[in-house]
Amino acid sequence: MIETLYQNEAAIRLSIFLGAFLLLALWEWRWPKRVLTQNKIKRWFNNIALMITGTLVVRVVIPVAAIGVSYIAAQQHLGFANHFELPLWLEVIIVFVILDLAIYFQHAMFHVLPVMWRFHRVHHSDLDYDITTGVRFHPIEILISVFIKMFLIVALGAPVLVVILFEIALNFMSMFTHSNIYLNEKVERLLRWFIVTPDMHRVHHSIQENETNSNFAFNISAWDRIFGTYRAEPKAGQLGMTIGLTQFREKKWQNYGGLLSTPFSSNVRGYAINYRDTVNARELTQAKEIALQNEEKAKLAIELDSYLEAIGQHALVSAADSDGNIIEVNDKFCEVSGYSREEMLGQNHRIINSGIHDKDFFEKMWSTITSGKKWHGEICNRAKNGELYWVDGAIVPVRGVDGEIERYVSVRLDISKRKKYELSIERVNQALTDANMQLETLSQIDSLTGIANRRRFDDVLSEYMSTMSRSGASLTLMLCDVDYFKNYNDLYGHQAGDNCLCKVAKSIEENFTRSGDLVARYGGEEFAVILPNINKETALMLAERMRANVEQLALEHGNSPITEVVTISAGVVTLLLDKNIKTETIIAKADKALYRAKEIGRNRIEISS
Repeated sequence: MIETLYQNEAAIRLSIFLGAFLLLALWEWRWPKRVLTQNKIKRWFNNIALMITGTLVVRVVIPVAAIGVSYIAAQQHLGFANHFELPLWLEVIIVFVILDLAIYFQHAMFHVLPVMWRFHRVHHSDLDYDITTGVRFHPIEILISVFIKMFLIVALGAPVLVVILFEIALNFMSMFTHSNIYLNEKVERLLRWFIVTPDMHRVHHSIQENETNSNFAFNISAWDRIFGTYRAEPKAGQLGMTIGLTQFREKKWQNYGGLLSTPFSSNVRGYAINYRDTVNARELTQAKEIALQNEEKAKLAIELDSYLEAIGQHALVSAADSDGNIIEVNDKFCEVSGYSREEMLGQNHRIINSGIHDKDFFEKMWSTITSGKKWHGEICNRAKNGELYWVDGAIVPVRGVDGEIERYVSVRLDISKRKKYELSIERVNQALTDANMQLETLSQIDSLTGIANRRRFDDVLSEYMSTMSRSGASLTLMLCDVDYFKNYNDLYGHQAGDNCLCKVAKSIEENFTRSGDLVARYGGEEFAVILPNINKETALMLAERMRANVEQLALEHGNSPITEVVTISAGVVTLLLDKNIKTETIIAKADKALYRAKEIGRNRIEISS
């Protein structure tokens, strides 16, 4: 029997692989979990082409497959299993489990060691997640994995039967765990106690590093729970999470040539297991919540392209990664420097160094921006044709959603004429100030709904609490929540959910038109309203009008147990301020009233006593 399996293992594995691929592909097509964002035909072509390349490379470099090594080990009585007399069924279980545990540690090491991560990041750079992600591995990573596997097979003396079963399981589970299939939630939760499921492994492909460094198991899911690397869900949810790597989202990294060259890019970031927030999780979560209050400003930088056109009419704008390498420039920058965009991208800003400034000048600049502060000053640069030009510039460090500095945005004005003729200095400085003010203004706006963001809300509430407590004036706070919004997203999808939030935000904002009123997105589907100098009766009337106006939008909600349209619930508190009332007090009272409104039945207003 073993001889028959050995002689026909390639045909057996290929048949099972193709059958499983077809089954899972049909499942993805009929019952997908997520909506894919990339061109499927191009992705599949590039991913499968990479798999075929890896298979050919392995066949050329290592003519003997893993099954052949197992066969030789058995013939030569090499390894652990060949020196103990165990029942075949027990031997199969023990060796299979040990091999799977080894794959877990191998996977973790591909994240820990920067050299190994260079090749493994090709797998993680996929911007979508489906069955072909499970075969998207760089040929060199495949070679490394095969060498490790062959060493383990010899060391264990793994029987041919076990190796064949393990190879079949490995191939199938690689496709299954990466498939974009929908599983019943209860079934999925039960399955993940025993095996790795697509929802469990999808967390591992999140753009968030802390989530990428979790759920390393391949077949048996228990390893992640045992070794503390298990994460149940991504913070943004299965439908809201972003797939891929931040530094490899451009099209050039997603084609066949880009996949082969990705490991050799200098844009490398090594992961470490101890980066995971598994210790003091509650305290660390609270600390991150504080850091993420500036999330909109980070999103502003990540989506910088949409603002370059507005600012770039008069200013030289560029963005550099954390190492100072240029990742974006506007047309004005290219025009003044004489370099094309292609010549600039990927280069360090030293490409325009004039040699006028000493080393200490740039050391102080770098020290300032790496500490998180804005740098402002005048710099002399050298154009491609050798001519010098002067700019008055500001460099602003931009933090990502994890709180770390992700890139630097530079806004410069060409002041060469001023340097030559000492003219127009006032106009130049004003233009730079306007550019900085525009960046600051955008950082206080919610990028989705266009209303004030959480940062703006915190600033305004703190200011009102400080100034109005001296006069004993009244302040009203409303906290609103879209009823059953998760159900809405589950039924209509993430994009429809975003559109719903925009319409609700606009409806709420239209109710409050006084100059001192503020409507802000508090977080997720929550909104907040600050109203100075009104009494309880007026506050209740305005809140009820706000609730009714949202209901009158008649936004269909077919997954709401209370009504057929989108509704909101709100908690309202009105207090006469004094120096003993803290910001936390008024927020807690409004939140408690909101909770009571939702507990009673939703689509209602509750006022705090």
